[in-house]
Amino acid sequence: MRRLTPQKLLNVSLIVVFLCLVLPFYAVKGLSDSMDHAQGTGAVGGIDFKAYYIAADMLRQGKDFYDVEQQSQEVLARGLPLNESFYIYPPLLAVLFVPLTALPMHTAAQVWFFLNVVLYGVSLLVMWHALGLGRLSRNLPLLWTLAFLFPPALYTIYKGQVNILLLLLLAMTYWLCSRSSQRSAGVALGVAAMVKVLPIFLLPYFAWRKQYTLCLATIATIAVIAILGLMVVGIGPHQTYVSSVLPFLAQPRPNPSNQSLGGFFSLLLIDNPYSDSLGHSSTLWKAATLLSSALLVVGVIVALWHNRHATSGMDLDLSLVIGSLPLVANIAWVDLFVLLVIPYAVLYRHALQGQMSKRWMLLTALSVLCISFPRLQDLFTNLVARYDSFVRNPFAMGIPLYGVIILWMATFATLWAVGGEKKLHGPTQSVA
Repeated sequence: MRRLTPQKLLNVSLIVVFLCLVLPFYAVKGLSDSMDHAQGTGAVGGIDFKAYYIAADMLRQGKDFYDVEQQSQEVLARGLPLNESFYIYPPLLAVLFVPLTALPMHTAAQVWFFLNVVLYGVSLLVMWHALGLGRLSRNLPLLWTLAFLFPPALYTIYKGQVNILLLLLLAMTYWLCSRSSQRSAGVALGVAAMVKVLPIFLLPYFAWRKQYTLCLATIATIAVIAILGLMVVGIGPHQTYVSSVLPFLAQPRPNPSNQSLGGFFSLLLIDNPYSDSLGHSSTLWKAATLLSSALLVVGVIVALWHNRHATSGMDLDLSLVIGSLPLVANIAWVDLFVLLVIPYAVLYRHALQGQMSKRWMLLTALSVLCISFPRLQDLFTNLVARYDSFVRNPFAMGIPLYGVIILWMATFATLWAVGGEKKLHGPTQSVA
Protein backbone atom coordinates (compact mmCIF):
# COMPACT_ATOMS: atom_id res chain seq x y z
CA MET A 1 0.00 0.00 0.00
CA ARG A 2 1.34 3.42 -0.92
CA ARG A 3 2.10 5.73 1.97
CA LEU A 4 -0.17 8.77 2.27
CA THR A 5 2.27 11.68 2.12
CA PRO A 6 1.43 15.20 3.35
CA GLN A 7 1.37 16.36 -0.30
CA LYS A 8 -1.18 13.68 -1.24
CA LEU A 9 -3.27 14.45 1.85
CA LEU A 10 -3.28 18.16 0.94
CA ASN A 11 -4.28 17.41 -2.65
CA VAL A 12 -7.11 15.11 -1.56
CA SER A 13 -8.33 17.75 0.91
CA LEU A 14 -8.28 20.44 -1.76
CA ILE A 15 -10.17 18.23 -4.20
CA VAL A 16 -12.84 17.76 -1.53
CA VAL A 17 -12.92 21.52 -0.91
CA PHE A 18 -13.29 22.22 -4.62
CA LEU A 19 -16.03 19.64 -5.14
CA CYS A 20 -17.96 20.34 -1.94
CA LEU A 21 -17.51 24.09 -1.55
CA VAL A 22 -16.22 25.89 -4.65
CA LEU A 23 -18.37 24.14 -7.26
CA PRO A 24 -21.57 24.39 -5.15
CA PHE A 25 -20.83 28.09 -4.66
CA TYR A 26 -20.67 28.60 -8.42
CA ALA A 27 -23.79 26.45 -8.87
CA VAL A 28 -25.77 28.61 -6.44
CA LYS A 29 -24.54 31.83 -8.04
CA GLY A 30 -25.39 30.56 -11.50
CA LEU A 31 -28.85 29.29 -10.64
CA SER A 32 -30.02 32.11 -8.37
CA ASP A 33 -27.88 35.18 -9.01
CA SER A 34 -26.83 35.07 -12.67
CA MET A 35 -29.46 37.73 -13.45
CA ASP A 36 -30.11 39.33 -10.05
CA HIS A 37 -29.39 42.69 -11.69
CA ALA A 38 -32.99 42.50 -12.96
CA GLN A 39 -34.31 42.84 -9.41
CA GLY A 40 -33.18 46.46 -9.25
CA THR A 41 -31.61 46.08 -5.79
CA GLY A 42 -28.16 47.26 -6.84
CA ALA A 43 -26.83 43.75 -7.55
CA VAL A 44 -24.80 43.33 -10.74
CA GLY A 45 -25.42 39.72 -11.71
CA GLY A 46 -25.83 39.63 -15.50
CA ILE A 47 -25.46 43.39 -15.85
CA ASP A 48 -23.22 43.07 -18.91
CA PHE A 49 -24.92 39.97 -20.24
CA LYS A 50 -28.09 42.04 -20.40
CA ALA A 51 -26.39 44.46 -22.82
CA TYR A 52 -25.15 41.61 -25.05
CA TYR A 53 -28.54 39.90 -25.04
CA ILE A 54 -30.49 43.06 -25.88
CA ALA A 55 -28.03 44.00 -28.64
CA ALA A 56 -28.37 40.53 -30.18
CA ASP A 57 -32.16 40.72 -29.95
CA MET A 58 -32.16 44.16 -31.56
CA LEU A 59 -29.92 42.80 -34.32
CA ARG A 60 -32.37 39.96 -34.88
CA GLN A 61 -35.18 42.53 -35.20
CA GLY A 62 -33.18 44.69 -37.60
CA LYS A 63 -32.78 47.59 -35.14
CA ASP A 64 -29.70 49.79 -34.58
CA PHE A 65 -28.16 48.04 -31.55
CA TYR A 66 -25.64 50.83 -31.02
CA ASP A 67 -28.30 53.51 -30.57
CA VAL A 68 -28.29 54.32 -26.84
CA GLU A 69 -31.85 55.64 -26.87
CA GLN A 70 -33.18 52.50 -28.54
CA GLN A 71 -31.17 50.33 -26.15
CA SER A 72 -32.67 52.25 -23.23
CA GLN A 73 -36.17 51.66 -24.58
CA GLU A 74 -35.47 47.95 -24.86
CA VAL A 75 -34.17 47.86 -21.29
CA LEU A 76 -37.24 49.61 -19.91
CA ALA A 77 -39.60 47.47 -22.02
CA ARG A 78 -38.21 44.40 -20.25
CA GLY A 79 -38.70 45.94 -16.82
CA LEU A 80 -34.96 46.15 -16.15
CA PRO A 81 -33.22 48.94 -14.23
CA LEU A 82 -31.71 51.56 -16.50
CA ASN A 83 -28.00 52.24 -16.09
CA GLU A 84 -24.90 52.98 -18.17
CA SER A 85 -24.35 49.36 -19.20
CA PHE A 86 -24.83 49.55 -22.97
CA TYR A 87 -23.45 47.54 -25.85
CA ILE A 88 -20.04 48.95 -26.88
CA TYR A 89 -18.36 45.95 -28.55
CA PRO A 90 -17.73 45.13 -32.23
CA PRO A 91 -20.73 43.66 -34.11
CA LEU A 92 -19.34 40.09 -33.97
CA LEU A 93 -20.25 39.67 -30.31
CA ALA A 94 -23.88 40.59 -30.98
CA VAL A 95 -23.97 38.04 -33.80
CA LEU A 96 -22.58 35.33 -31.49
CA PHE A 97 -25.29 36.02 -28.92
CA VAL A 98 -28.20 35.76 -31.36
CA PRO A 99 -28.80 32.02 -30.63
CA LEU A 100 -29.23 32.80 -26.92
CA THR A 101 -32.12 35.16 -27.71
CA ALA A 102 -34.21 32.05 -28.43
CA LEU A 103 -34.29 31.61 -24.65
CA PRO A 104 -35.83 33.94 -22.05
CA MET A 105 -33.24 36.37 -20.71
CA HIS A 106 -33.02 34.77 -17.26
CA THR A 107 -32.55 31.29 -18.70
CA ALA A 108 -30.04 32.56 -21.24
CA ALA A 109 -28.09 34.26 -18.42
CA GLN A 110 -27.86 30.95 -16.58
CA VAL A 111 -26.67 29.16 -19.72
CA TRP A 112 -24.05 31.85 -20.33
CA PHE A 113 -22.92 31.71 -16.67
CA PHE A 114 -22.27 27.97 -16.67
CA LEU A 115 -20.76 28.07 -20.16
CA ASN A 116 -18.25 30.60 -18.85
CA VAL A 117 -17.42 28.37 -15.90
CA VAL A 118 -16.61 25.57 -18.36
CA LEU A 119 -14.63 27.89 -20.65
CA TYR A 120 -12.63 29.12 -17.67
CA GLY A 121 -11.72 25.57 -16.75
CA VAL A 122 -10.70 24.88 -20.35
CA SER A 123 -8.54 28.05 -20.33
CA LEU A 124 -6.73 26.84 -17.22
CA LEU A 125 -6.12 23.42 -18.74
CA VAL A 126 -4.79 24.97 -21.95
CA MET A 127 -2.31 27.11 -19.98
CA TRP A 128 -1.34 24.16 -17.77
CA HIS A 129 -0.58 22.07 -20.83
CA ALA A 130 1.08 24.88 -22.81
CA LEU A 131 3.46 25.74 -19.96
CA GLY A 132 4.26 22.12 -19.17
CA LEU A 133 3.31 22.63 -15.51
CA GLY A 134 2.35 18.97 -15.19
CA ARG A 135 6.04 18.09 -15.34
CA LEU A 136 7.02 20.71 -12.79
CA SER A 137 4.31 20.89 -10.15
CA ARG A 138 2.18 18.50 -8.14
CA ASN A 139 -0.01 21.33 -6.89
CA LEU A 140 -2.76 21.14 -9.51
CA PRO A 141 -5.61 20.90 -6.93
CA LEU A 142 -4.26 23.96 -5.09
CA LEU A 143 -3.78 26.02 -8.23
CA TRP A 144 -7.16 24.95 -9.61
CA THR A 145 -8.93 25.95 -6.39
CA LEU A 146 -7.11 29.29 -6.13
CA ALA A 147 -7.86 30.06 -9.79
CA PHE A 148 -11.59 29.58 -9.27
CA LEU A 149 -11.45 31.73 -6.13
CA PHE A 150 -9.60 34.53 -7.99
CA PRO A 151 -12.06 37.45 -7.57
CA PRO A 152 -11.71 38.88 -11.14
CA ALA A 153 -12.71 35.45 -12.51
CA LEU A 154 -15.73 35.26 -10.24
CA TYR A 155 -16.75 38.86 -10.95
CA THR A 156 -16.52 38.57 -14.72
CA ILE A 157 -18.53 35.31 -14.75
CA TYR A 158 -21.09 36.74 -12.32
CA LYS A 159 -21.57 39.88 -14.41
CA GLY A 160 -21.91 37.82 -17.58
CA GLN A 161 -18.98 39.48 -19.31
CA VAL A 162 -17.02 38.23 -22.30
CA ASN A 163 -13.57 38.28 -20.67
CA ILE A 164 -13.46 34.50 -20.10
CA LEU A 165 -13.84 33.93 -23.84
CA LEU A 166 -11.04 36.44 -24.37
CA LEU A 167 -8.83 34.58 -21.87
CA LEU A 168 -9.44 31.29 -23.65
CA LEU A 169 -8.60 32.75 -27.07
CA LEU A 170 -5.37 34.32 -25.78
CA ALA A 171 -4.38 31.09 -24.01
CA MET A 172 -5.01 29.19 -27.23
CA THR A 173 -2.98 31.76 -29.16
CA TYR A 174 0.01 31.13 -26.90
CA TRP A 175 -0.44 27.34 -26.88
CA LEU A 176 -0.80 27.08 -30.66
CA CYS A 177 2.12 29.44 -31.24
CA SER A 178 4.33 27.40 -28.89
CA ARG A 179 3.48 24.36 -31.02
CA SER A 180 4.46 26.26 -34.19
CA SER A 181 0.84 26.31 -35.38
CA GLN A 182 1.03 29.93 -36.46
CA ARG A 183 -2.00 29.88 -38.72
CA SER A 184 -4.29 28.51 -36.02
CA ALA A 185 -2.79 30.89 -33.47
CA GLY A 186 -3.48 33.80 -35.83
CA VAL A 187 -7.10 32.70 -36.22
CA ALA A 188 -7.52 32.61 -32.42
CA LEU A 189 -5.97 36.07 -32.05
CA GLY A 190 -8.07 37.45 -34.91
CA VAL A 191 -11.30 36.20 -33.34
CA ALA A 192 -10.23 37.66 -29.98
CA ALA A 193 -9.60 41.05 -31.60
CA MET A 194 -13.05 41.01 -33.22
CA VAL A 195 -14.72 40.13 -29.93
CA LYS A 196 -12.89 42.88 -28.06
CA VAL A 197 -10.46 45.29 -29.73
CA LEU A 198 -7.78 45.12 -27.03
CA PRO A 199 -5.95 41.96 -28.24
CA ILE A 200 -5.07 43.66 -31.53
CA PHE A 201 -2.20 45.31 -29.62
CA LEU A 202 -0.50 41.91 -29.48
CA LEU A 203 0.03 42.06 -33.22
CA PRO A 204 3.13 44.33 -33.09
CA TYR A 205 4.70 41.94 -30.61
CA PHE A 206 4.25 38.93 -32.89
CA ALA A 207 5.55 40.98 -35.82
CA TRP A 208 8.67 41.81 -33.77
CA ARG A 209 8.97 38.10 -33.02
CA LYS A 210 8.96 37.54 -36.81
CA GLN A 211 5.82 35.43 -36.53
CA TYR A 212 4.70 36.75 -39.90
CA THR A 213 2.43 33.81 -40.70
CA LEU A 214 0.58 34.40 -37.43
CA CYS A 215 0.24 38.11 -38.20
CA LEU A 216 -1.09 37.45 -41.70
CA ALA A 217 -3.52 34.84 -40.35
CA THR A 218 -4.73 37.35 -37.74
CA ILE A 219 -5.28 40.07 -40.36
CA ALA A 220 -6.99 37.59 -42.70
CA THR A 221 -9.29 36.41 -39.90
CA ILE A 222 -10.23 39.98 -39.02
CA ALA A 223 -10.92 40.72 -42.69
CA VAL A 224 -13.06 37.59 -43.18
CA ILE A 225 -15.07 38.29 -40.02
CA ALA A 226 -15.51 41.92 -41.05
CA ILE A 227 -16.78 40.91 -44.50
CA LEU A 228 -19.15 38.34 -43.02
CA GLY A 229 -20.27 40.95 -40.52
CA LEU A 230 -21.06 43.39 -43.31
CA MET A 231 -23.12 40.70 -45.01
CA VAL A 232 -25.01 39.75 -41.84
CA VAL A 233 -25.30 43.08 -40.03
CA GLY A 234 -24.88 45.65 -42.78
CA ILE A 235 -22.61 48.64 -43.05
CA GLY A 236 -24.62 50.91 -40.75
CA PRO A 237 -23.66 49.40 -37.38
CA HIS A 238 -20.01 49.19 -38.44
CA GLN A 239 -20.00 52.88 -39.35
CA THR A 240 -21.64 53.72 -36.03
CA TYR A 241 -19.07 51.67 -34.12
CA VAL A 242 -16.12 53.41 -35.79
CA SER A 243 -17.56 56.93 -35.84
CA SER A 244 -19.39 57.04 -32.47
CA VAL A 245 -18.57 54.14 -30.15
CA LEU A 246 -14.76 54.13 -30.41
CA PRO A 247 -14.44 57.92 -29.89
CA PHE A 248 -16.76 57.59 -26.89
CA LEU A 249 -14.51 54.91 -25.39
CA ALA A 250 -11.54 57.27 -25.69
CA GLN A 251 -13.13 59.77 -23.29
CA PRO A 252 -12.23 59.92 -19.56
CA ARG A 253 -14.11 57.30 -17.54
CA PRO A 254 -13.66 58.08 -13.83
CA ASN A 255 -14.89 55.11 -11.84
CA PRO A 256 -13.30 53.16 -8.96
CA SER A 257 -13.74 49.98 -11.03
CA ASN A 258 -11.84 51.44 -13.98
CA GLN A 259 -8.32 50.46 -12.92
CA SER A 260 -6.35 51.35 -16.03
CA LEU A 261 -3.82 54.16 -16.11
CA GLY A 262 -6.38 56.32 -17.90
CA GLY A 263 -9.01 55.44 -15.32
CA PHE A 264 -6.67 56.26 -12.46
CA PHE A 265 -5.74 59.65 -13.88
CA SER A 266 -9.39 60.41 -14.59
CA LEU A 267 -10.07 60.05 -10.85
CA LEU A 268 -7.17 62.44 -10.25
CA LEU A 269 -7.82 65.03 -12.92
CA ILE A 270 -11.50 64.84 -13.93
CA ASP A 271 -14.42 66.04 -11.81
CA ASN A 272 -16.26 62.94 -10.55
CA PRO A 273 -18.56 61.81 -7.71
CA TYR A 274 -16.15 59.16 -6.41
CA SER A 275 -13.14 61.13 -5.23
CA ASP A 276 -11.81 64.59 -4.52
CA SER A 277 -9.85 65.10 -7.71
CA LEU A 278 -6.69 67.16 -7.73
CA GLY A 279 -7.69 69.07 -10.86
CA HIS A 280 -10.29 69.41 -13.57
CA SER A 281 -8.54 69.32 -16.91
CA SER A 282 -9.11 66.86 -19.75
CA THR A 283 -5.87 68.15 -21.32
CA LEU A 284 -3.86 67.17 -18.26
CA TRP A 285 -5.68 63.83 -18.18
CA LYS A 286 -4.72 63.11 -21.79
CA ALA A 287 -1.12 64.18 -21.20
CA ALA A 288 -0.73 62.08 -18.04
CA THR A 289 -2.38 59.05 -19.63
CA LEU A 290 -0.33 59.26 -22.81
CA LEU A 291 2.95 59.86 -20.96
CA SER A 292 2.46 56.98 -18.51
CA SER A 293 1.32 54.65 -21.29
CA ALA A 294 4.30 55.66 -23.44
CA LEU A 295 6.71 54.96 -20.55
CA LEU A 296 5.09 51.56 -20.08
CA VAL A 297 5.46 50.75 -23.78
CA VAL A 298 9.10 51.86 -23.71
CA GLY A 299 9.66 49.54 -20.75
CA VAL A 300 8.16 46.64 -22.70
CA ILE A 301 10.34 47.42 -25.74
CA VAL A 302 13.50 47.61 -23.61
CA ALA A 303 12.70 44.27 -21.94
CA LEU A 304 11.90 42.58 -25.25
CA TRP A 305 15.12 43.89 -26.80
CA HIS A 306 17.08 42.62 -23.80
CA ASN A 307 15.53 39.19 -24.38
CA ARG A 308 15.93 39.26 -28.15
CA HIS A 309 18.39 36.34 -28.22
CA ALA A 310 15.75 33.90 -26.99
CA THR A 311 14.92 31.54 -29.85
CA SER A 312 12.00 29.89 -28.06
CA GLY A 313 10.01 30.15 -24.88
CA MET A 314 8.28 33.47 -25.43
CA ASP A 315 6.19 32.99 -22.29
CA LEU A 316 7.68 35.84 -20.24
CA ASP A 317 7.75 38.51 -22.94
CA LEU A 318 4.22 37.64 -24.09
CA SER A 319 3.11 37.75 -20.44
CA LEU A 320 4.65 41.21 -20.11
CA VAL A 321 2.67 42.39 -23.14
CA ILE A 322 -0.58 40.83 -21.88
CA GLY A 323 0.03 42.33 -18.44
CA SER A 324 0.35 45.74 -20.10
CA LEU A 325 -3.01 45.57 -21.89
CA PRO A 326 -5.23 46.45 -18.89
CA LEU A 327 -2.89 49.31 -18.02
CA VAL A 328 -2.85 51.03 -21.41
CA ALA A 329 -6.54 50.43 -22.13
CA ASN A 330 -8.60 53.52 -21.41
CA ILE A 331 -11.28 51.36 -19.81
CA ALA A 332 -10.20 48.33 -17.79
CA TRP A 333 -12.79 47.27 -15.26
CA VAL A 334 -11.38 45.11 -12.48
CA ASP A 335 -13.05 42.09 -14.11
CA LEU A 336 -10.67 42.38 -17.10
CA PHE A 337 -7.86 41.37 -14.74
CA VAL A 338 -8.87 37.74 -15.25
CA LEU A 339 -6.48 37.94 -18.24
CA LEU A 340 -3.68 38.19 -15.70
CA VAL A 341 -4.10 34.49 -15.02
CA ILE A 342 -1.68 34.03 -17.93
CA PRO A 343 1.26 36.04 -16.49
CA TYR A 344 0.61 34.58 -13.04
CA ALA A 345 0.83 31.05 -14.47
CA VAL A 346 4.04 31.95 -16.33
CA LEU A 347 5.66 33.44 -13.23
CA TYR A 348 4.68 30.34 -11.24
CA ARG A 349 6.46 28.20 -13.79
CA HIS A 350 9.64 30.27 -13.59
CA ALA A 351 9.47 30.24 -9.79
CA LEU A 352 9.41 26.43 -9.92
CA GLN A 353 12.43 26.52 -12.23
CA GLY A 354 14.35 28.73 -9.80
CA GLN A 355 14.40 31.68 -12.20
CA MET A 356 12.54 34.08 -9.92
CA SER A 357 13.90 35.69 -6.76
CA LYS A 358 12.11 35.25 -3.43
CA ARG A 359 11.59 38.99 -3.22
CA TRP A 360 9.63 39.02 -6.47
CA MET A 361 7.72 35.92 -5.40
CA LEU A 362 6.54 37.77 -2.29
CA LEU A 363 5.68 40.89 -4.30
CA THR A 364 3.76 38.78 -6.80
CA ALA A 365 1.73 37.35 -3.91
CA LEU A 366 1.13 40.93 -2.76
CA SER A 367 -0.12 41.84 -6.23
CA VAL A 368 -2.69 39.03 -5.99
CA LEU A 369 -3.96 40.48 -2.72
CA CYS A 370 -4.21 43.99 -4.20
CA ILE A 371 -6.09 42.79 -7.26
CA SER A 372 -8.35 40.57 -5.15
CA PHE A 373 -9.66 43.45 -3.05
CA PRO A 374 -10.99 46.01 -5.54
CA ARG A 375 -13.38 47.34 -2.94
CA LEU A 376 -10.92 47.72 -0.08
CA GLN A 377 -11.77 51.41 0.02
CA ASP A 378 -15.35 50.41 0.91
CA LEU A 379 -13.93 48.78 4.03
CA PHE A 380 -12.12 52.01 4.79
CA THR A 381 -15.40 53.85 4.37
CA ASN A 382 -17.12 51.67 6.96
CA LEU A 383 -14.27 51.56 9.47
CA VAL A 384 -12.92 55.09 9.26
CA ALA A 385 -15.88 57.03 7.90
CA ARG A 386 -14.81 60.15 9.78
CA TYR A 387 -11.67 60.37 7.63
CA ASP A 388 -13.51 61.52 4.54
CA SER A 389 -10.42 63.08 3.03
CA PHE A 390 -8.69 59.70 3.09
CA VAL A 391 -11.68 57.72 1.85
CA ARG A 392 -12.24 60.05 -1.11
CA ASN A 393 -8.54 60.28 -1.88
CA PRO A 394 -8.09 59.09 -5.49
CA PHE A 395 -4.79 57.44 -4.54
CA ALA A 396 -6.69 55.14 -2.14
CA MET A 397 -8.86 53.89 -5.00
CA GLY A 398 -6.04 52.52 -7.13
CA ILE A 399 -5.27 49.42 -5.06
CA PRO A 400 -5.97 46.92 -7.89
CA LEU A 401 -3.99 49.13 -10.28
CA TYR A 402 -1.02 49.00 -7.92
CA GLY A 403 -1.35 45.21 -7.93
CA VAL A 404 -1.17 45.10 -11.73
CA ILE A 405 1.86 47.41 -11.71
CA ILE A 406 3.61 45.13 -9.19
CA LEU A 407 2.82 42.10 -11.37
CA TRP A 408 4.16 43.95 -14.41
CA MET A 409 7.36 44.79 -12.54
CA ALA A 410 7.78 41.18 -11.36
CA THR A 411 7.37 39.95 -14.94
CA PHE A 412 9.81 42.59 -16.18
CA ALA A 413 12.40 41.69 -13.53
CA THR A 414 12.13 37.96 -14.19
CA LEU A 415 12.33 38.50 -17.94
CA TRP A 416 15.40 40.69 -17.48
CA ALA A 417 17.10 38.09 -15.29
CA VAL A 418 16.31 35.22 -17.66
CA GLY A 419 17.43 37.30 -20.64
CA GLY A 420 20.72 38.05 -18.86
CA GLU A 421 21.32 34.35 -18.26
CA LYS A 422 20.73 33.59 -21.93
CA LYS A 423 23.29 36.21 -22.90
CA LEU A 424 25.85 34.52 -20.68
CA HIS A 425 25.08 30.90 -21.54
CA GLY A 426 23.49 31.19 -24.97
CA PRO A 427 19.92 30.36 -26.03
CA THR A 428 18.41 27.25 -24.45
CA GLN A 429 15.34 25.31 -25.34
CA SER A 430 12.28 26.11 -23.30
CA VAL A 431 9.74 23.74 -21.78
CA ALA A 432 6.93 25.26 -23.81
